[in-house]
Amino acid sequence: MYSKHLPNLANMKALARRYRSIKQGQGRQVSHSRALELIARRYGFFDWNTAAAQARNLHAPDWFQAGQHVSGRYMGHEFQGSVVASTRLSEEEVLISLEFWEPVDVVTSNHFSHKRRRVSVKIGIDGRSQECLSGGIPHLEVVEERNMARP
Repeated sequence: MYSKHLPNLANMKALARRYRSIKQGQGRQVSHSRALELIARRYGFFDWNTAAAQARNLHAPDWFQAGQHVSGRYMGHEFQGSVVASTRLSEEEVLISLEFWEPVDVVTSNHFSHKRRRVSVKIGIDGRSQECLSGGIPHLEVVEERNMARP
């Protein structure tokens, strides 16, 4: 049995690296292979090889990989940022987590603002969310940027 929200292979490896660094900060040494095994078990697999094989089958498209630089519009505001994580939910949907390089104000009121630096949104493989603002504008539209450098 596996989680239907299984991260792609690159994201699972990043989780293992993060786990190791946290444990190292606590003064405990964990091997990379042990960290991979623990991440696999977290998602309901017996071992890393089984989890890796399943993750390859459910991986997100190449243009939604962790670390990828992207731009687009969120809640009607333009942004530039990078993909923190992506998980294929089905053949047509991807759960994507983005970190904006500059916070985006998600409130339309002139009386206050609320800026977001990170968001997680379900989008289609076309890069657009099904949820829309009242004017029919998608909450999120993502475009891959091949030669974009972080400011």
